[in-house]
Amino acid sequence: MGNTSGAKYKHMMYNVSRASQKSGKKLEKAIARYVDLIKKEADQGETKWIYKTKERAQARLKRYGVTQKMIDEALTKKGLTK
Repeated sequence: MGNTSGAKYKHMMYNVSRASQKSGKKLEKAIARYVDLIKKEADQGETKWIYKTKERAQARLKRYGVTQKMIDEALTKKGLTK
C-alpha cells in the first residue's frame, strides 16, 4: 500500500543518525583555511577579497575556540612565520 501516514521514512525503526559524519575535521579545516589566507596575503598583498575573507576566517576561529598558539604551530608546519 505504501507509506500513507505522511512519514518521511517507510519504517519506524530507521536510525536517523546513521548518516555520514558531518563535523569531523571542522577545526583542522578552519585552521588550514586561515593559514592559506595568510600565505596568499604574503604573496599578493592585502586585497579586498583577502581582507573580507580573513575577517570571516578569524570569526570562525574565534567561534571554534582556536588559540594563537594553534595557529602559530600550523604556520610553522607550513614553513611560514607570522
